[in-house]
Amino acid sequence: MRPNYVICNCKPKHKNKPKNIKANLQSAVKKYKVQLKIRLYPEKKYRLHLLFHFLLLGLLSNNHTHLYAAEPIKEFDAMNVSAPLLTADTKANADIDTAQTKHVPMSTSDGQTLEKSADTVELPTIQVKAKKFRVITPMPGVVIDNKQSTTNIQSASGKELAESKALNVTEFMNGEMQSVSTSDYAGNPFQQDLNYRGFTASPSIGTAQGISVYLDGVRVNEAFGEVVNWDLIPMNALASLDMIPGSNPMFGLNTLGGALALRTKTGFTDNHARGQILAGSWGRKQVQLSNGFNNGTLGLFSALSYFDEEGWRKNSPSNLWQIYNNATLKFRYGEINLSALNVGTHLTGNGLLPVETTAIDRSAVFTSPDESKNSLGHYNLNARFDLSDFASISVLTYRRKVDQSAIGADFFENYKALQNAWGGPDMNGDGIDDVGLLNGLFNRSQLNQNSKGSALQLSLDLEKHQFTLGATYDNNNIKFTQSQQLAEIDENHYLSLPTDPVFAEFGYSNETSLPGIIRNNLKGSSTTKSIFFSDTWSPIDTLHITYGARFNWTNVKNTLRSDRGKDLHNFVPRDFTKINDRCRRNSRDFTARWMCTEGDYDYYSFNPALGLAWEPIENLTVYGNISRGARTPSVIELGCAKDHTLDGVQNNSTNMQFGCSIPTALSADPYLKQVRSTSYEMGLRGSHAGFDWNLGTFRTELTDDILFVPLGRKNRGVFDNFGQTLRQGIEIGMKGEIGKSKLGLNYTFMRATYESPAQLINESNSSNTAPTTIQSYINIRPGDELAGMPRHIVQASWNYRFNDRFDTTLSMVTHSSSFVRGNENNDHVARAASHQIGSGADRDPLDYIGSGKVAGYTVLNLKANYKFDHGITLFAKVDNLLNKNYATAGDLGKNGFAASGSFVAEANNWKKTTFIGSGAPLAIWVGLNFDMDWKKLKKQEND
Repeated sequence: MRPNYVICNCKPKHKNKPKNIKANLQSAVKKYKVQLKIRLYPEKKYRLHLLFHFLLLGLLSNNHTHLYAAEPIKEFDAMNVSAPLLTADTKANADIDTAQTKHVPMSTSDGQTLEKSADTVELPTIQVKAKKFRVITPMPGVVIDNKQSTTNIQSASGKELAESKALNVTEFMNGEMQSVSTSDYAGNPFQQDLNYRGFTASPSIGTAQGISVYLDGVRVNEAFGEVVNWDLIPMNALASLDMIPGSNPMFGLNTLGGALALRTKTGFTDNHARGQILAGSWGRKQVQLSNGFNNGTLGLFSALSYFDEEGWRKNSPSNLWQIYNNATLKFRYGEINLSALNVGTHLTGNGLLPVETTAIDRSAVFTSPDESKNSLGHYNLNARFDLSDFASISVLTYRRKVDQSAIGADFFENYKALQNAWGGPDMNGDGIDDVGLLNGLFNRSQLNQNSKGSALQLSLDLEKHQFTLGATYDNNNIKFTQSQQLAEIDENHYLSLPTDPVFAEFGYSNETSLPGIIRNNLKGSSTTKSIFFSDTWSPIDTLHITYGARFNWTNVKNTLRSDRGKDLHNFVPRDFTKINDRCRRNSRDFTARWMCTEGDYDYYSFNPALGLAWEPIENLTVYGNISRGARTPSVIELGCAKDHTLDGVQNNSTNMQFGCSIPTALSADPYLKQVRSTSYEMGLRGSHAGFDWNLGTFRTELTDDILFVPLGRKNRGVFDNFGQTLRQGIEIGMKGEIGKSKLGLNYTFMRATYESPAQLINESNSSNTAPTTIQSYINIRPGDELAGMPRHIVQASWNYRFNDRFDTTLSMVTHSSSFVRGNENNDHVARAASHQIGSGADRDPLDYIGSGKVAGYTVLNLKANYKFDHGITLFAKVDNLLNKNYATAGDLGKNGFAASGSFVAEANNWKKTTFIGSGAPLAIWVGLNFDMDWKKLKKQEND
């Protein structure tokens, strides 16, 4: 039974601004029809807002109001109030110490004294340690209320992440967030590209990176290529996820399209013991455990995750473990956090598959193994100190160490040239085919990264301003080595090193055994120093103007000892003699094996931002924003940059002749410009009839975009500045409840295009100019679309709760078609070889297979939960419910295998084909969840 009155003697402990006091009251508890009777101390007017905020919180929390009761001296009568506005995030941010209940008789506005009765509830005495509204900021502090945001920030709580049963961040965002899609080039769920508004955060070297990812204020894009290793982020340790568009000054370090801010749990924010076990398709086994508790001063939180599966494709096992620990010390004027994240992963991603093979067996692999092993140690110490009710200082220091070893298997495209160089398939004439078996190639790499940094942030929460001023320092040191070896491919497409002693006898042991041909040794470092400020000015309660800027200074150094770029069949024993195993002295020194270079580059950028959010009427916000961003070239991009000083010079530039086989060879390191972006965004958002909705448009213009430019051979090319690219689109979303149903729908229309003409080299693109020119050029025109970016993205979900115990969720993800890599000019079509003869040679000898696109698709997924007593839940998860055959990524390349899988020894019978990354088939998993609320358990014991 709900009361007619709620009466409280209240004195808030901390202040907050008096924004929308009436709106907060009118938005609180419509369905309860409760009249408020509140007694106040004569505090300043801004105290009133905090009082109402926590009183309404109490009304939604079984009538336990989070306030401090004291002797009354003034009475305030409020009106009947309307619908709840309070969010779960606000509840989670309330920190309460419960004291003894104190009853104080009170009088109403007509002078009558109200004692306890059936229609009156006396509130318990509670001391409030007030926190501010839900904010998004790199470090603890007050920066911006979600409602005041001048962009379309999308957020998810830890509860939403857990309920999604998503394996990782990319899977969750692909199914839930506007303008997001994923591309699976590697063939592993932990190694997918995350695409947002035409920008990408990818674990693959060579992908143009445009999204920054922050974990508790630390940017976790790796310095080597700006890549993001999604396998190093534990899902069950995340308390929140926020996707922030554009180049927000607070998250502006190397940010072009947006920043993904992840916040982890503590013993104060997650006072639960949780567990989950899952098993099912492909031998997948997953165990997640976490526990958080606190005694009011010290909080501890730990999370463990273990994953193991065989994979749905052949030769594709993966496993990982993640351990996260956090200790939080709270005191009267702030808190200190110390966290440690340790991860070890062994992932197999056997990459793309020719379309003609997928038609026969989607689970096949082109070549294997393609493996990577990651080891992470990430340590973060941060603190917040409250200088006063309205000012705080946050500090942070971190250390991060990533070690990665990778092996990539492929077929050897110069198979015939190798036989000619080494004396035919039978090298020694003994009747045994030896060289003819060397149709494979191993690419190996070893990467060691050490990062450290610190940050300082001042936050002011004033009457009309929420101001932040900060400075950051980040330093990264890198060691990278690469090697290649020739290999044999068996009938299962599995590669192994040859064991025939004939290669050692003829002086070819370097090419056929470990450590193989060393391609390069790279040492590099990058150091960035930044200062930033941001202010949200609210001249009136319904108008919020946000402005800020960030200044970055970055220094990138390279020390590179790089192989000249010879293909493996061109090495001869004298290349490894002491007289030739040295650095090149000058451009005429053709006998030295190594090019030894050093690079030292400085980059500066000033990145301002300005935005506005206006509430012309209740439950409607109009917003707009413009921001500038910049990204400096990474160590590897400078290590494999196109040398424009050698444009048109024949036989003089290893860059032009050989490029880099990513990630297996580097070359000299000429200068690259930093990328500059300008982002525009405007839109509407609001709520109506229980639904939240948004409608917006975005546009980001890039100049000097750094792209990996193919040079006509598999995975080989250079990094180069491209003139201009453009991402623009419209996004629409809505979510809410109707009866027992929760509904959500997102739609994005987007175009990501080249806006400058360019000429690339790709002999596997059927529109290449080889029939009439010496080189296989493809010509990009302004308006041609970037690879891997669908124009249309739709996400929909329907959750139906049958009763308090049982619910199901049906979700849908739809992507329209997109162009594959290698088809940057969008002109590739399937066709037969033309056999055009020029200079006595067949310039177009191979057929072209596939459309150069991945088709659009719709995938349905299903989840179901049944709750037992004592916090135990049985759940089932079904992915690709209709077993849809679809693909999310693709590339153009040569195929040395028949559709049946057998190797084709005659290179003239190979095909130039479209390779695709097939989506996983129907899969079913079942599991159990366990959730024990320590606070609830303690309360039950006390009762």
